[in-house]
Amino acid sequence: MQGPERMSDNIAEFDAIVKDTAVGYLGITTPDGYPRVVPVNFVAVGQTIYFHGATSGEKYEAFAARQKVTLCVAIPYSPIPSYWRTKDYACPANQFYKSVLIRGTGRLADTPEEKAAGLQALIEKHQPEGGYVEIKADLPLYKKPIDQVAVYRIDPVKVDVRVSFGAKYPPEVRRELIRRLEERQGPMDRATAEEIRKTLNE
Repeated sequence: MQGPERMSDNIAEFDAIVKDTAVGYLGITTPDGYPRVVPVNFVAVGQTIYFHGATSGEKYEAFAARQKVTLCVAIPYSPIPSYWRTKDYACPANQFYKSVLIRGTGRLADTPEEKAAGLQALIEKHQPEGGYVEIKADLPLYKKPIDQVAVYRIDPVKVDVRVSFGAKYPPEVRRELIRRLEERQGPMDRATAEEIRKTLNE
């Protein structure tokens, strides 16, 4: 299996990945020393991450203590079967993807205004069609919900953006993969072919 061949600091790439991904995987360390991974609906405001949840539990305690945390976001693209490149030999099998890994400090939003701003950013991402009153800290409609929910924040220390689309393959191999993807027409094959095509123009 081939590993990721390119890591990007491209802010536009980061923005596109986090915008198009509904769920991220939060990594915390529990009191007994085990790592724990929790799926969360999230939003990025710049490169700062917000999500909401309960006001108790391991996740809450980790953020209240401002522990080091991670968030991983990934978009799977097309799988590439080994036999597209070789006969009998399994190793060329691959899975193309884009991913973001954020390492940072977890903390709790500690003012009603920041909580409202984080919640508003979340609803804008996950319900872009509208149909609600804007969330503001001074609206009676939202005072109780804001008081009763925890809004979590990750302040990034390091952000890695990785893309894997066969950029290390010879151009003729990449062109053959494009041809096969366009022929197969699976759910992500057209998008994957376009990403591989970009590597030919870099």
